[in-house]
Amino acid sequence: MSKLKIAFLSYRSDPFSGGQGIYLRNLCEALIKRNHDITIFSGNPLPNVPEQIRLIEVKTPGYFETFSFRERVQIFNKISKSRMDYLDFFETCTGTFTEPIFFGERLLTNKIFSQEAHTFDIFHDNQSLSNYPKIVNRRLVTTLHHPIHVDRDIDLENEKDFFMRLAIRRWYSFLGFQRKNIKNIKSIISPSESSKSDIKKYFNYPEEKINVIWNGIDLSDHKLSTKVGFTTNLVTIISSDVPMKNLKTIIKAVALVKNEIPDIKLTIIGDLRKENEELIKKLDLRNNIDFKNKLSRSELIKTLNNSDIGVSGSLYEGFGFPLVEMIATGLPVITSNRGSLPELAGNAGLIFDATSSSDLADKIRNLINQNDLRQKLINNAKNRRDDFFGWDEYAKRLETVYQSIIRGNI
Repeated sequence: MSKLKIAFLSYRSDPFSGGQGIYLRNLCEALIKRNHDITIFSGNPLPNVPEQIRLIEVKTPGYFETFSFRERVQIFNKISKSRMDYLDFFETCTGTFTEPIFFGERLLTNKIFSQEAHTFDIFHDNQSLSNYPKIVNRRLVTTLHHPIHVDRDIDLENEKDFFMRLAIRRWYSFLGFQRKNIKNIKSIISPSESSKSDIKKYFNYPEEKINVIWNGIDLSDHKLSTKVGFTTNLVTIISSDVPMKNLKTIIKAVALVKNEIPDIKLTIIGDLRKENEELIKKLDLRNNIDFKNKLSRSELIKTLNNSDIGVSGSLYEGFGFPLVEMIATGLPVITSNRGSLPELAGNAGLIFDATSSSDLADKIRNLINQNDLRQKLINNAKNRRDDFFGWDEYAKRLETVYQSIIRGNI
């Protein structure tokens, strides 16, 4: 394929936490290896990318590096005062997440972008869905990892306080802005059929313009587990303990199984919020649950290889990387019936009702007590891992979308 000059647009690209920054790095590295010319225009925090990738900072105030009103006032007092700055500050202080709203406008003030915008073959937006100029919209692709409407709805379901619910709605009010802008996008990349369906639902976006490409994932360091013996060790990967990860349901299920299998163990990879700490104490599970936070890559794989059953219980995942990690080590998995998880698990896992700890407990008992069922899922996992692919293959599939836009077929 001929060399393309590609501009990636990303309102923030946190390199350490958050899938958007990780996605950006992996994809850009794969496209560089395929001889394309890559420039990233990003707000802070900036991505961590190799020096071959040109990185241009789009100046942003950084209001969301703090939630202190006083500190935000100090930030505001240090910057120039355009109409946009006053509006951004007002919206921020009244509870709106403004970064994606003003990113497109701030991009236009960047001198390098203004000088070079006409030279790019493709613009690829990393879920900013901001208001871009026509020169961008004519060749604009957006990766929409999943509609943030789902996050909003789950947060509202888990919050009973009236004023907190108002605050949540205000925070997510940027979604209305994004819904207006999405009509300008030539094509959307979705990481799963599940996300595609939700993009169509929440954004009223044409289904034929949504391309499903599973995310790339590097499985080269994943060796199939050679663990000898069965020790009723469960593992779940949550990273951040937010309501969407549904850890409460998993903890309650372990408590139900403990009545019959006292030595059951659950390893939680990730942090833990106070509510779930108290739940573990209440259910007398402190000797049954281990916590591991901020594991290195080798430590993560070692932990998976020392486990017997993987559990992925999220209320939603646009693309469930933790589930794929577990399948890639040959673990039999139990996964919720939400989002992309059943799609990714295929025949390598059992599916449970995400709202039912008793249903999950039943599935755990089945896997613990039925050796034949466990072995069947282990064999299926070995085959399923071959269905996933790396970032080079992802880049190849993305090139097809780029070319369709450049040739005017989309």
